[in-house]
Amino acid sequence: MRERIIADVFIFCLFFWAPWQLTAVAVIVFMILFENYWEGATLALVADSFYSLPGQAIAAGFGFFTLLSLFILYISSFIKNKIRILK
Repeated sequence: MRERIIADVFIFCLFFWAPWQLTAVAVIVFMILFENYWEGATLALVADSFYSLPGQAIAAGFGFFTLLSLFILYISSFIKNKIRILK
């Protein structure tokens, strides 16, 4: 639990002071390391709210980071269930 709180503070700091690419990589790593890391999906929703542009391509539109993070969360939890070592 303590590691998860430290990871949340780290991600929060990265969100405000680092490029979004670094924040996205850190969220993906924490989604793989922690079980049901919904904080990453919540941060992606906040990032979509801050950085999305209306009427742009799918990569710049609202919901891109949120859908991508939910997809990664689903895939990582599916793979973790298949691999007994990471459970």
